[in-house]
Amino acid sequence: MSEQEQLMNDLMNLDLEIIDTIRELHKENWTSDSLKQQIGDSLKIRDEKVVKLMSLKGNDHQCDCGHDHSHE
Repeated sequence: MSEQEQLMNDLMNLDLEIIDTIRELHKENWTSDSLKQQIGDSLKIRDEKVVKLMSLKGNDHQCDCGHDHSHE
């Protein structure tokens, strides 16, 4: 697996973790500070991985999905 593929796989898994944490936070009626912190930390890690992925792709801000991801 190439580094780009690994990063994309990591991003997908991280997105699933974020979704699960948000669901858990919703069940807690949005009151859990630790879950809020966990989401914030996960989003920071996700942003770093997106930047790294984009740097590997050079100036091409499009992935195979056809959408422009330059805003991320």
